[in-house]
Formats: sequence, C-alpha cells, structure tokens
Amino acid sequence: MKNRFWLALATTALLLIQAQAIFAQQAAPAIQSAATGGIAGVLKDPSGAVIAGAHVELRSATGNFHQSQVSNYQGSFSFTALPAGSYQLAVSAPGFASRVVGPLVVLSGAELPANLSLKIAPAASTVQVEGQETGSIAASAFKVNPEGAAESHNMADLLAEVPGVSLHANGELASIPFLHGLGDERTKIVTDGMTISSACPNHMNPTLSYVAPAQASQVTVLAGITPVSLGGDSLGGTISVESPMPIFGERGQVREDGSFTGFYRSNGSNWGGSLREWIANKHFGLGYTGAFTTSEDYTDGAGNKITSTAAQSTDHVVTLAGQSGRNLFLATGSLHHIPFEGFVNAYMDLTHNNASSLNLRYRRTLNAGSLDARFYWQNTFHMMDFLPDKVSLSVAAGYGTPSMPMNTHGRDLGYSVRYESALATRHTLRLGNELHHFRLDDWWSPVAGAAPMMGPGTFLNINNGRRSRLGSYAELFSKWTPRWSTLLGVRNDTVWSNTDDVQGYCTAPYMGMACPYTTDAATFNAQNHAYTDVNFDLTALARYDANAHASFEFGYARKNRSPNLYERYAWSTDMMAASMIGWFGDGNMYIGNVALKPETGNVVSGTLQLHGLSPKPWELKLTAHVNSIQNYIDVNVMMPASMGMTPLLQFANHGARIFGSDLSGFQTLWRGDRIGTGKLSGTLAYVHGTRTDSDTPLYQMMPLNLRLAFDEEVKGLTAGIGSEVVDRKSRLDPNRLELATPGYTLFNVHAAYRSKYMQGGFRIDNLLNSLYELPLGGNNLDKYDYVTGMMTPVTGRGRSASLNLTATF
Repeated sequence: MKNRFWLALATTALLLIQAQAIFAQQAAPAIQSAATGGIAGVLKDPSGAVIAGAHVELRSATGNFHQSQVSNYQGSFSFTALPAGSYQLAVSAPGFASRVVGPLVVLSGAELPANLSLKIAPAASTVQVEGQETGSIAASAFKVNPEGAAESHNMADLLAEVPGVSLHANGELASIPFLHGLGDERTKIVTDGMTISSACPNHMNPTLSYVAPAQASQVTVLAGITPVSLGGDSLGGTISVESPMPIFGERGQVREDGSFTGFYRSNGSNWGGSLREWIANKHFGLGYTGAFTTSEDYTDGAGNKITSTAAQSTDHVVTLAGQSGRNLFLATGSLHHIPFEGFVNAYMDLTHNNASSLNLRYRRTLNAGSLDARFYWQNTFHMMDFLPDKVSLSVAAGYGTPSMPMNTHGRDLGYSVRYESALATRHTLRLGNELHHFRLDDWWSPVAGAAPMMGPGTFLNINNGRRSRLGSYAELFSKWTPRWSTLLGVRNDTVWSNTDDVQGYCTAPYMGMACPYTTDAATFNAQNHAYTDVNFDLTALARYDANAHASFEFGYARKNRSPNLYERYAWSTDMMAASMIGWFGDGNMYIGNVALKPETGNVVSGTLQLHGLSPKPWELKLTAHVNSIQNYIDVNVMMPASMGMTPLLQFANHGARIFGSDLSGFQTLWRGDRIGTGKLSGTLAYVHGTRTDSDTPLYQMMPLNLRLAFDEEVKGLTAGIGSEVVDRKSRLDPNRLELATPGYTLFNVHAAYRSKYMQGGFRIDNLLNSLYELPLGGNNLDKYDYVTGMMTPVTGRGRSASLNLTATF
C-alpha cells in the first residue's frame, strides 16, 4: 500500500506540472519557394570553446532533402543553396548531449544564423527522434557518451529508463530487455545491422552481451508500432545499437581522437575500463576500441552474498573506413571473450564464450536518397558448466559430479540492402531485402563414471540445427501537409528451420541399467523436422501535429515471429536434460514442440505528445497500447510439480493479450547562466498480460513502476537525485513457479564534471541499502531446496558506490 501511495502521488505530480495552455500558439506555416538560401553557424561548449568534428545533419520538413557534414577546426558549419522552406538541424558530438533544433525557416536569398551551444553529456543523454527515420514520435533514441563511463559492461542497463522497457536479470553482462511485456527473441535486437541469435539453451549469450557501452554511439528503441524497415521476425519491437560513424580529417590534415575510461563499483568489486583510438585523413580512417570488466558476487541490502553473479569479459573491435565522393566503406572486425559468468537463476553457469565477427558496410548518397548495404558473419563457441558456487549444488541434486560440460557452436551469416529515395516533395520510399542464416550445434560431452545418465556417449541436443530467414519490405513515408504525415509498410519474411537426428548420452542399456533417452530420441527422429513459415507484417501509422505544442500519433501493426530452434527441437523429457533448457530463470524443465506455429501479434497504439517551444522547457508524452497475439508460444504442463521436482513443460501455442501504457515527461524548473539548469523528469509504465484461453497471467509481466529524477547542470557540473518505485508483483503465471515479490522504493544520487580533457563521475545506488526482490529476476536456484522444492526470488544489489574517470586525447 505504501508503494502504491507514492506511485499515485508521483503520477499526479507529473500530470499537474503540465497544467498550462497547450493549444494557445499555432505553428508557423512553412514557406515554400523555388529560390535558395542557407544555414550557417558555429558550435561551442558551455565554456565558449569551439567544437570541431561534430556531426551536423540537416533535413527538410517535407522529408525530401537530407545533407550532413562535420564541423571544421573552427567549429563552424554551413549549408548553402537550400530551397526556401522549413528545416530541422540535428547535432551530435562525443561527450556532449545531442541537440535537435527546428523548425528553422530559410528565406529566399538569405543565410539563417544557427550558432549553437552543446551541453556536457552525463553517462547517457536522451534526444527524441521525431518522424523522419522511424515515422514515429513514440520512438526513443539516445546518444551514448563513449567517454561517459557506464558503471559496468551491461549494455542493457542503459535502456532501464526508456519508456516501455523493463529488464530481466540474466547474468552480470547482459540483462534481457522487454518491450511492452515481450522480451528475449520476441524483441528484435540489431547491432550495427547484425542480427545475432543466442547460441545457448539458457540464452546466456544474448545479443547485447556482445556490445560494450564504449563501443556504442546511439541506441534506438521502438516498442509496439515498428516500421517494417526496422522490424521483422519479432513481436515486441526493435532495439538498434549503432557504433560511432567515422569522422574524417580535412584535406591535408590528419585527425586523431582517443579516450581512456576506468570505473569501479564497490558492491561486487566490479571494475574495468575501455580504450578508444581513431586516426583518419580525408579519405581513410582506422579505429580501435577495447574494453575489459571483471566483478565478484554482489551482496543484497541485508548483507547476503548472492552467489553465481561474478563475471569477466574482454572485447576488441577494429574498424577500417574509407570515403570517396558520395561513397562510404566500413569494415569492422571484433573479438569477444567471456572466461566466466555466473547465473544465479539457472542450474548452470557460463564457463567459456568466444565470438569473432566481421561486419562490412557500403553506403552511397544519391541525389534524392541513399543506398545502404551490409554483410556480416559471427562465429560463437560457448560452454556451460558448474562454477565453484554450483559444484555443491550438483552433489546435492544427486548428479554427484563437479563437472557437466555442455557445448554449443553458433554461426550467424547475413546481409541487408536498403534503398531510400525521395518521391516528389511529399514522399520517401524505402525498399529493402535481408537474409539471416543461423546454424547451431548443441552437444553435451560424457561425464566419467556417470553413465547411463551422463554417458558413455555424447548427448546431441541440437544436431546441425538450421534457421534461415529471407525478408523483403516496402515502406512509404508521406508528409501530406505541414501537420499530417503517414507511414505505410508491408514486409514478407519466409523462415526455414530444420535439424538432423539426435541421440542421448546412451543409445542402449548400459551395464544392465536402462537408457533413459532411447524412446524420446526415437520419437523425435521419426518426426518431420523441416518447416517453412511464410509471414507477412503490416504497419500503418498516422501523425498529426496540431500546433507548436501538441502532436498525436495512432497506428496499427501486424507482426510475426517464428519459433526458435530450442522451442521447436529440444526433445528429451528426462529430468536432468529438460532442466537444462530454459531462458526464463524459473528453474522449470522444458521440451520443444516441432508442430509450433508462428506467433502473430495485432498491435493498436496511440501516442499524445505535449511540449513547450524550442528549446523545450517541458514535455509530456503518453502512449497506450493493446496487443492481441494469436499462437503465443506459452507452455502446456506435461508433468506437474512434485516434492523436490519442478514441472515438465512443453512449448505450445495459445492466445494472449497484452495492454498497458507509458507516461514520460520533464519540466525545466529554471535556466540561467549563473544558476544553471534545473530539470525534473520521470517515467511511469504499466503492462498487463493474460493468456486468453485460460484467463491466467502471462509470465514475466513487470509490475507498475515509476522513475523520478531531479538534475541540476551548471558550467560542466551535473548532479542530481533519482528514485525508482515498483509495485508488488501479485499476478503470477501458475505454470512457471513464478513467485510474488513485494513493492519497493530505491534512491540514488549522482554527480559528474567535465573539463576539456577530463570527465569524472560519482554515483551511489540504493542509497538506503534497501532489501528488495527483483520482479523479473527469476528464482535463486543456488538456494533451491532439492528436498522440498522450495524456491525464493533473486534479491537485488545493496548499496553500491561507483566512480568513473575519463581522459580524452
């Protein structure tokens, strides 16, 4: 009750703070003329120093004009020969908060001055993307400050404050983001155009685990209504992570940029750092990014050690770039190594994960558009086994072995080609084609002395599994009037999946003992494994800019996702084998279902955005969404739970419905050269999921939650206080052993300062050292009672102080 009171009070405050006249001022009409003018300006930091090498992008309000350039050594930029009309200017630079300015009205024969000052960025700063690329004001995008030192490797942590996003704890290195209640492979995650599948039966190596925060430049989140050009094979939406675009030198000059970052977090002795270096002339560039992090087990608010939460990771990324005229070439190679990572909500730990990748990109700017082509490959070797925390648990469970190696080998191969062109003055057409092929081998080596349960042969869990997806799309963005715009798109994704025959640890009785795998293997091998799914997606979105203060957006999307290889092809009903399958953190046993149908979601969503004039002194955004899902992949209970044993569940299609809303906003409280800028911001999210055929709750639905923050920025110094309020979780999936969690309130304080060559930050999370249980953290299997079957939720990190320091050169 106490947490609900605070939620209600804070929500009321967010709404009342915007009690002012919204529709008083009408937007100025755009000026249309065949004559030309210009926009020019100088970029400076808060101290007055010029900013060289900033990326400056100019787009027309009609969407048919797009140019970009880099500010020179004097911080200046200039766009000439512009048709008279209305434009939007977007500016970004490493270490500074991105800024979007507009509308800028260019008159015939005149040059419009646009001198801008960029603010120092904290660890991550937010800038809303409105309409041109995604066609959606509901999209959220933010620039990651590479020098701004996230406190850990966990890339997903940067998404925690984005409206509509909740995080499922999945090891120290990469939580799994959920968009409007749909996560893991129901959400499409793309890193520099690459689609990477999880090569693990417990999804211990999700896509974001391969991305260090130092490697990222911009993250875009699209929940619900997703343009078909950025979607495909997903239900929840799309998360796109992009590395920094290359910045080349002026003619006859060599440009060199670099930074070194170090960080330390007290709770769990988490420390690490990153090194970035870039050197380029006018036509060629070479860059390197390296990152390292290591951590021990953390403690919760009561001082209890949460075992199996230690981790270590190393990343190396090398980029080659070239430009000539309108052509840009990029080649990126990376090596990723995790020697160990504990998983408190899984029966196994990660004991080895090596991945190497190659990403090639070609982009050509055309007279009225662009052509963008990518090709990528990734090779992943992954191993699960027991880290020391779990060895004693293995003995207690009756396995009687300190080791149970399980290996996977995943290969991702793909390409994407995208063509964009302006049609007349109102329309932008996007056409694309993409291929993603994933091949997986999952085998478990025999354990000496453990036959027939774990020997004498090799267990083939997924044998030469293949999943290929070929997608094509067409999308039309139209600016009908200065106020009305639409986005229409259709795409087809054909998905082929198959696997070879399997076998258990034994194929016949062993030394007089029956083999527990022969019947399941024979049944599976007798079935047809080859399936072809033909899926069609549709997006229809409309936006109305009522005036300078208000915008409305509403739309419909049909989206599809085909089953992954484990959902279709995990085959053994043996207790030990089935308990090794499952990326949900609940400790249950799972088997696949070759007859699964693709999931189909029908999403209806609307967004209202209210804001002050530029620079926006305030903003309020409300999104409501409903998703009706056919053939939602849930479970059937094949064998109920019994004393000391979790239930055996089989993946199966059911009906589902998810609805909810996101509320976000900010209010600038004061602004001045002496007193700086004070801002209050917050997000409120609610999601409700139900399995319609049984009228029971869906698994892993985040309770009502609120985030509030107050920040003050003055002359390079940023400081503030924040809070997170989460309601109790009482709607529980009856089939998954989902446990209730009480509500909680957490507080944090933070401060950062930046000078020309140095940046430092300090933060204290969970300031009051509260003891709380993670609503999406799953069950603590290190504390699982194998006799009674009792489980407890995973508790969150206690009070923790973090330091980070960055030097640029």
